[in-house]
Amino acid sequence: MSSVVVPFDESEALRYFGARKDDRGAAVLVDRAFIMLRNELQPRSVLQQWNCRVIPGTPERKGRVELADGTVFISSGLARHLQGCDRLLLFGATLGSRVDTAVRRISLGSIAEGAAAQAVAAALIESYLDEQEVQWKKALPVQWRYRSRFSPGYGDWDLTEQKKIFRLLDCAKTIGLTLTEGGLMAPTKSVTAVIGIDRSGRDTGKAEDGCGSTKPACAACGKRDCPYREASGR
Repeated sequence: MSSVVVPFDESEALRYFGARKDDRGAAVLVDRAFIMLRNELQPRSVLQQWNCRVIPGTPERKGRVELADGTVFISSGLARHLQGCDRLLLFGATLGSRVDTAVRRISLGSIAEGAAAQAVAAALIESYLDEQEVQWKKALPVQWRYRSRFSPGYGDWDLTEQKKIFRLLDCAKTIGLTLTEGGLMAPTKSVTAVIGIDRSGRDTGKAEDGCGSTKPACAACGKRDCPYREASGR
């Protein structure tokens, strides 16, 4: 059993489940799924801090974010999101393979419970990242400003860019996270992302307060029909 406590947000699980907050039948399903999953959690994360240079996109060329070692992330959306940042946090996180096994087992017994388990696991990985962000930022200067998490697959940041993140973080060795030939992460309840750092202390309207949690950058993502899209990002 993991010694790391991952908070469970029922309302977030219901959102991933596609249910209303007042749907008590759905709430019973996600609460039951959480009980079945909570002892299977093996959360792990890896974090690096990099100096970066942000190059905005043009009509002729996508934006880029260049790291100090020469790695280049190609995405106009990412470049816009990190405008004003000269540093970033690069990280990977996973709930572990036992969660995948448990979700498959639950799904074999009941389609509805399996869907609830998928929703609960999605909410748990986000809660874990929220908690990790708080700890990471405590170790950094309080005057720094932070952007919300931005992952490959958001907007025009292609999923194939995952390979660059996995190479830098050595995810397989550090947290047991691998990437399939098709670009899928295993275990599946995992996330890689960047958080921009603006050391100027300016409030751009995109930054967080340095001690609170953040949600995925729905406002920066071009996928308007995503069922998991935050209401504030519509």
